[in-house]
Amino acid sequence: MTTRSKSPGLLLRNAGLFNPVLVQAVGLCPVVAMATSLRGSALLALVATVVITLSEWIASLCLKRVERWVRIALYILLGSVLVLPFMSFLEKNQPELFSSLGLYLPIMAVNSLVVLRCERFAVKIRPISALRDGLTASFGYAAVLILVGLVREALGSGSIGGYVFKPENNFSALLLPCGGFLILGFFAAVLRSLISAYWPKYLDKKQPKPHVRQKKPKRPAPVEPEPLPDLTPDETPFSLEEIEATPYGAEQANEVEETETEDAVYTPVQPEPEPTPEPQAEAPLVAQLEPLTIEALEPLEAPQVGDVFTKKPTRAGESKAPGGDRDLEALFSRSLDDVLESARAEEEKKS
Repeated sequence: MTTRSKSPGLLLRNAGLFNPVLVQAVGLCPVVAMATSLRGSALLALVATVVITLSEWIASLCLKRVERWVRIALYILLGSVLVLPFMSFLEKNQPELFSSLGLYLPIMAVNSLVVLRCERFAVKIRPISALRDGLTASFGYAAVLILVGLVREALGSGSIGGYVFKPENNFSALLLPCGGFLILGFFAAVLRSLISAYWPKYLDKKQPKPHVRQKKPKRPAPVEPEPLPDLTPDETPFSLEEIEATPYGAEQANEVEETETEDAVYTPVQPEPEPTPEPQAEAPLVAQLEPLTIEALEPLEAPQVGDVFTKKPTRAGESKAPGGDRDLEALFSRSLDDVLESARAEEEKKS
């Protein structure tokens, strides 16, 4: 088969190539549980169309600057407000149909398809674009609801829209939720084969996000340069008399001063180092010693040897050292006398 070169439109993309039920598997509960008759399916399709379209339009119009977690709660509240008029109308005029739908009519207020379309598309595009997106997406959802309800009523109950054409030998299992999944699987397989035949590049591809138009930044106005003054000979800033009156030496001195001020470089003043005192030469140790003479040795007295060599120090009331200490004193005193005599003899020889 030949493939189409032209890109699909918005209706074909939202209702066919990216069908919310057959491709994205969103909002399955009402389709599987309550799409068992043509009348009930048509009513659910109408409610879904109104809720999805108006929710996307209001979200694009009012909820763009609201926090994300707050927006999700507002989608549920908005869906409940839109479903309540249908519930009150059916309860008064069609009580049998209202009782047959049961709990699944209020569930349309919290349909996951509403949150998905509003959060992924509506809050990122303009209100008119959100209205078109809601209409096309709800059309695909309503088409699946009506087709599934028609097939299940015809094969399961043997009737279409309340008109019975086959009262016996019907497939009553199709009226159960498992029958709804079987019908959905059959429709999904048919749609996938059509996409692979005519639009293969959209097979197993996620729905792209809407293109958000960004405002072009305003270019600043070009700044026109200021016109230069037209100096004619009559409008010169200096007259010839003033130029001739200024001496050449003064101009040269001014130029020299300007160049000196331009070339001047700041150099920090460094403190002068303190003078270090010169080290004085010390006299040699031998020169500082005085010569040893006999007159210096004569006033010296012999030390009390007994106080040094005694085993115990003498105290008040105790006797002095024994006779051995006296011999040591005499020996020490004799040796000192010998030293003095030898020193005198050397001096006499020198003199």
